[in-house]
Amino acid sequence: EMKLFTTGDQRLNTAYSFDYLYAPALTKDLIVETATRWPEGGEWPSWAFSNHDAPRAVTRWAGASDPDAYCKLLALLLASLRGNIFLYQGEELGLPQAEVPFERLRDPEAITNWPATLGRDGARTPMPWNSAAAFGGFSTAEPWLPVDPSHVERSIERQNRDQDSVLNFTRRVIAFRKASPALRLGAIEFLTTPDDCVAFTRSYGGEKALCVFNIGAKPVKWAPADAGDWSVRIETNAQTGGKPPESPPAWSGYVATR
Repeated sequence: EMKLFTTGDQRLNTAYSFDYLYAPALTKDLIVETATRWPEGGEWPSWAFSNHDAPRAVTRWAGASDPDAYCKLLALLLASLRGNIFLYQGEELGLPQAEVPFERLRDPEAITNWPATLGRDGARTPMPWNSAAAFGGFSTAEPWLPVDPSHVERSIERQNRDQDSVLNFTRRVIAFRKASPALRLGAIEFLTTPDDCVAFTRSYGGEKALCVFNIGAKPVKWAPADAGDWSVRIETNAQTGGKPPESPPAWSGYVATR
């Protein structure tokens, strides 16, 4: 349906995809299938991993062992996809789904389905601006939904001071995408990889980018055959400037150019 409404020059410029929003897991098949539905030729998708109507992606998809690594992986993966991208408020901080007590729920759907589902209120709680301020610096009065204490630990004020934080990494990812015609406008071509490893190239004009992601919880052995020709420009492990690793670690990703 999205392609139907965006085909030609008399309809929508793009359409918002729900493919990732209700997916129970982030898989290689999901990434490949959703992208290949949109071959180069005019139609232009828009992607989001989270929004106000879906539980936060990091909670839906990841274990708790290293949520920061997973959030950085999601930020770089989203920025590497062909199409428009939407970051939902709080993703840039790596916020998990908030724990909202039953007596504080506001959403009729969440109240009806409690406790069988995560609900939507947990994705709608206030932004944590300052860990030292009341209500996380969001307001001087009690907000409509409570502030999750775990969110206060990930406040903007704290993450601004940490160059390795999810927030500062997300800023670098956005700047990198903005400066790369290949990531913003290029064609996408998937490479053959083992399970849990997703690799594709983005090409536009004379620029070509190699995007590699290990979406699994264990290292995976894979590198491009011409690894020596590529230089890593940005990666979730903050070791930029080297060659593609032979075994990308769990929940990691990188973009390389040549």
